[in-house]
Amino acid sequence: MTSGSFSQFGFSRVHSLTLRDPVQFTERFQALQRLIEKVTLQIGLNEVCETSIPGLSFYRIAELGTPTYCIYEPCVAIILQGTKEISFGEEACDFGQGAFFVTSVDIPTLARVTAANEQTPYLSVVLKLDFSLLNEVILTLEPPKQEMATEARGFVSGVATSEMLDAFARLATLIERPLEAGLMSGLIKREIYGRLLLSEAGDLLRSVTRDGYRDKGIVRAVEWLKYHYDKPLQVADLAERSGMASSTLHHRFRKLTGTSPIQYQKSLRLQAARSLMLTERIDVSTAALRVGYESVAQFSREYARRFGAPPSRDIKRAREK
Repeated sequence: MTSGSFSQFGFSRVHSLTLRDPVQFTERFQALQRLIEKVTLQIGLNEVCETSIPGLSFYRIAELGTPTYCIYEPCVAIILQGTKEISFGEEACDFGQGAFFVTSVDIPTLARVTAANEQTPYLSVVLKLDFSLLNEVILTLEPPKQEMATEARGFVSGVATSEMLDAFARLATLIERPLEAGLMSGLIKREIYGRLLLSEAGDLLRSVTRDGYRDKGIVRAVEWLKYHYDKPLQVADLAERSGMASSTLHHRFRKLTGTSPIQYQKSLRLQAARSLMLTERIDVSTAALRVGYESVAQFSREYARRFGAPPSRDIKRAREK
């Protein structure tokens, strides 16, 4: 998907679904409103709500702000209200109401809410992917088959159907019903995965669960960086770990994550340092050294370029919110 704006309810020329079917439109609108009501009730005036349902989170933003860097874990996210522009590497996408996207690996992104206010805040729901459960659903829906090798992709987007929105609303309902949640949440997550497999995300989800996908090739390189971002990085060594030439690694890594291995490591380090300073209240020098920087001055320069202010000022501003 290229940069551009979704029209009302997430539709754009990219998607074949149109508003010409009034019954389909009405069902989708009603399902979307039910989910908005559930999320609004749970999140209140907070910006983030980590629910009691494992992997399920809600987000709310009531005012426009500067672009923020974040790293999306493998997940499915649906925009319920407002609009958001997200840059996955060099590809910028506008997500409107009812649009969804799925990420297959941890992807550094630059995100900016472009439509929100106190009366109609930006709202979204995010569900982390459980690859074991996803694989079970795939095997239930269809027998294993020999798949052609496809180049890994980091994300895919589409339009949430009324059935998908309804499943998310029922999952959100279980937050207030802990006894039912233990029994029913897994079943509803299976349904959500089934709906995703029938959507634009189906091919991507099948590819990321095939045998060996997460242990071989470029995904192995991403996973290594995720858990060793504080270690010195030699691209040649990373390529050898992944079983490919350095030039191939660069090409496939950028295709998957939208950035180079070096820039990916930098994103992980800066995000980790910011989290350490906010949660553990450690000083700038300690944070820089802990995430792998040898020079505190270099860390401060790169941090300011990424987050728009030097570390101390940014952390102070974040704590005052």
